[in-house]
Amino acid sequence: MKNTTKTLSLLSMLLLFCFALGTTSTFAQDAEKDAKKQKKIAKQRKQFQKNKSNALSEMYKTYPESKAKMGSSYGYAAFANTGVNLFVLASGNGGGMSHNNATGQELYVKMISYGAGVGIGLKKYFAVFLFEDKAAFDNFLEVGWSADGQADATADTGKEGEGGSAAVGMNVSRGVTLYQIADKGLALQATMQGTKYIVSEELNGK
Repeated sequence: MKNTTKTLSLLSMLLLFCFALGTTSTFAQDAEKDAKKQKKIAKQRKQFQKNKSNALSEMYKTYPESKAKMGSSYGYAAFANTGVNLFVLASGNGGGMSHNNATGQELYVKMISYGAGVGIGLKKYFAVFLFEDKAAFDNFLEVGWSADGQADATADTGKEGEGGSAAVGMNVSRGVTLYQIADKGLALQATMQGTKYIVSEELNGK
């Protein structure tokens, strides 16, 4: 009887040990997954911040008059996507940030591409939306924005050998002006179709 009780006690201790070991291992795995996820989010946030800065620099360089328009705008959203054929499929690098000029608040916004063959051969693309008022700015953040059916433009590719980028700016909806800069020779109309801009809940911690 004593031996049986002792055996049961040892088995119970062994089971508790195994359970504790398994729980610890699960926690460790979950912690590792969470750490990798947070690292990925931090990397993407840094990339989007860089995209915003680069897009603004390209806009000011290509459109010197945009500085005055920026000064009178309620807010803006600036984006970049760089690399070969990034518009064929959704790219983790495609995105940027919105900025409220009235409050200084910024949000991370993703570019989502959904259309086979869109932007084939594209190596760099920058887009900056300037919003005239709060209504236009809020609508962009709450609803998102899709180029399909809202704008239609083709870039002036310039003369052969000039170098630089082709660019075109346009009013794309009420209170919204879009500036685009892309590779020389690329029709910007192709980069707009099949691209949607939406606020990223994950990157904004929501």
